[in-house]
Amino acid sequence: MNDVGLTQDECKVLELLGKLHVSQNKNINEATIRKKLPSRYHNNLHETIKNLHSKGLLRYYRSQNYCLTDAGKKIAEKLAFEVFKKTYGDLRIMLVL
Repeated sequence: MNDVGLTQDECKVLELLGKLHVSQNKNINEATIRKKLPSRYHNNLHETIKNLHSKGLLRYYRSQNYCLTDAGKKIAEKLAFEVFKKTYGDLRIMLVL
């Protein structure tokens, strides 16, 4: 999907982490990720997290806790901004009127 070669599931997880402003100092539990993701992404969540870790975008903080690397944070913020822009892009036009 982008320059790192992320799958749709990986993009969705990174997008969520970007929306929640997860960083190297702010970690998130796997149960929280599962709760905030749509149910269609739940089946492969553990595998998706392992893939993101192997690509160097996510790192283990503690057992069942994860945080983003610098590269992961940049991609997550970019994905979250794109979704925000797509969702609320027309709102600015309405506010101007």
